[in-house]
Amino acid sequence: MTAYTLAHFRLTQTLFWRTPIAVGAALFFPVLFGGLMPLMVPGGSRSGAPVAVSIMTGVIVMGIATLGFMTLVESFVMRRQLLILKRLRGTELPDLAIFGGEILTVLSVGLLQLALIVGLARAAHGITLPANPALLVVTVLLGIAVFAAMAVAVSGRVPAQGATVVVSLPFLLLAIGLSGFAYPVAAFPEWLRTVSSFLPFGRIAEGVSTAYLGRDYVGHTGPGLPARVGVLEGFVVMWPGWLVLAAWLVLALLAAKRWFKWEPRRG
Repeated sequence: MTAYTLAHFRLTQTLFWRTPIAVGAALFFPVLFGGLMPLMVPGGSRSGAPVAVSIMTGVIVMGIATLGFMTLVESFVMRRQLLILKRLRGTELPDLAIFGGEILTVLSVGLLQLALIVGLARAAHGITLPANPALLVVTVLLGIAVFAAMAVAVSGRVPAQGATVVVSLPFLLLAIGLSGFAYPVAAFPEWLRTVSSFLPFGRIAEGVSTAYLGRDYVGHTGPGLPARVGVLEGFVVMWPGWLVLAAWLVLALLAAKRWFKWEPRRG
């Protein structure tokens, strides 16, 4: 199984880097947003964090949503409609190796994307490096895994390649809106903060903020700085976020098992 998964991982890596649109969506646009947005927004603070850090948090969430969900939905629908998935399934590759290779690719590209955004934040905007890099990496990888599982599930409900924008665009808007990128979470009405607490976007943003600043941003909406947390404590205070992300991962995997299609859809 491992050998098959790694073989398919190498194949999907090659295909990814030979597809300029996928590379642009996964790497160029998040880096472009990260480079320009802090320059266009006045300085100050949001919930005790510098505005630039809040913006870069949103950029990271937007980036992994683009990579983990939008790119993968498009990939699965295209390969299904072109009979590529059907042909792959007719080979020696087990089903799990096919999914594993695809998801390993987005995870590896996600780490590169994260390194580029963090490096840009430091070089271009003087933002300090994350106080808890381990928490940042774990949060991003788990977020990508959740979004990738959602992509596998949703791809089975998309009838044709051109229709992916119908699900991808609302998903991206949710990622931008609920991560604090476009609007401060503290300014959300109470009902929206409650809804957001059960969705993965805000929970990932909390993990990124906590990792970046070394402070407990889980559920924090006040104007002041939250309490400092150590490296291990950062993982502990994130337990509500881990529960929400784990629940979405399980739900997405169950939906993927029910909805995913290997045969092309017509009409």
